[in-house]
Amino acid sequence: MIMNFRKISRSKSIKSNLGPKVADLLRNAILQGELKPGERLNETLISFKLGISKSPIREAVRILESENLVETHDRRGTFIRELSVKEIEETYVVMKLINVAAARLAATNMNEKRKNELASILKQMEKISKNDDIQKVKPLSMRWHTFIIKASENSLLLRIHNNLLLQQERFRIKGGRYEANEIQNIVSEHIAISKALLKQDANEAESLMINHVENARQRVLNALKKKE
Repeated sequence: MIMNFRKISRSKSIKSNLGPKVADLLRNAILQGELKPGERLNETLISFKLGISKSPIREAVRILESENLVETHDRRGTFIRELSVKEIEETYVVMKLINVAAARLAATNMNEKRKNELASILKQMEKISKNDDIQKVKPLSMRWHTFIIKASENSLLLRIHNNLLLQQERFRIKGGRYEANEIQNIVSEHIAISKALLKQDANEAESLMINHVENARQRVLNALKKKE
């Protein structure tokens, strides 16, 4: 378990910020699949590996609990949350509501500055449209989604979206690798929605986003079925 963690500096400048720093390390280990669903967090081992007391580790656990990444059971300890098909389905219902609402709002809020930014993203999307490496596509995809949420000018949508991104990444890891054609389809969907937004066609952007999120849900479920 997290055997590659190095000791954290205990300088005064970051001593009061150890909890969030530990949360970042543990969150990354969860999202990268290093900490597996159902695995128990060993506070004593983490404390030893990082060279810190258990207090910031417990603070980190509270942060991860708020993000639905871990759960604590009395007398048993803290565990990485298991992912069920039901939870995946429920999460995508909310993701669809958030992203569809954001797409419609973004289309109505487009101005020249935003159009220029989106056009730049679109140009990069078109360059990688034949790419089959999700690790190369993901950063631009994240930027694209964040752009749409921010363009909605709704701070609540942004907060919910940021939390859901963590769950979406866990779904992707649990489902395994995407096929080359799936990655290319994702980029193609991004391109189509971008063009609708640039035209400020809210109806088309909304319709395409519905299909985009539904396709994402189906890809995850299909990947899980293949693994099983």
